[in-house]
Amino acid sequence: MIDVAPLFDVRVRTPRLELRLGTPDDIDELGRLAQRGIHPPQKMPFAVAWSDRIAEPTFPDEFRAYHSGLLASWKPDSWRIDFLVWEQGALVGAQGISSENFPAERTVETGSWVGAAHQGRGIGTEMRAAMLELIFGGLGAVAATSGWLEGNRASARVSEKLGYLETGIREMRPRDVPVPHHDLRLDREDWISPIPVEINGLEPALSLFGAV
Repeated sequence: MIDVAPLFDVRVRTPRLELRLGTPDDIDELGRLAQRGIHPPQKMPFAVAWSDRIAEPTFPDEFRAYHSGLLASWKPDSWRIDFLVWEQGALVGAQGISSENFPAERTVETGSWVGAAHQGRGIGTEMRAAMLELIFGGLGAVAATSGWLEGNRASARVSEKLGYLETGIREMRPRDVPVPHHDLRLDREDWISPIPVEINGLEPALSLFGAV
């Protein structure tokens, strides 16, 4: 198994947020945040409908296993990391980045969620901007990809504000019903961060990302 310990030292900070990996207790707290609500039950903003399981008795164990599994399966050419997001000490959501064959493709995909109680204050935009600075300035990626399901205007607005361009539309079925998914891309030369971002502890982890 690859030693992923250097990932726990990576810190990404903005004027009001800190993004980093969490302890097992932090992951449990994040799961409770999800259980308090992310989106209205009648809507599904995620390509994988994982939030439909938050009322299940097994959800805390599943949630914990998912996060530990990301690190257990880590490879420099196939990885996903979900940074926990704190606003002035309060856990507010998670911001993930992932890549397949990063050493050759230099492309990273983003995905995120914010607890319902913390939405509507620009946190989603700020944490995505933080990750884009990590992706481009820290890892040396050439492009970032993302997307949004039809009806999820909040996610669409974040991407629009940060400069993504739509590259196509495909069908996804998070609840076994077809929903249009808008594919997005942002190239490094088009990225200008709207906020200051500070990145610490990344250099010892660069080889884990396949970035050196």
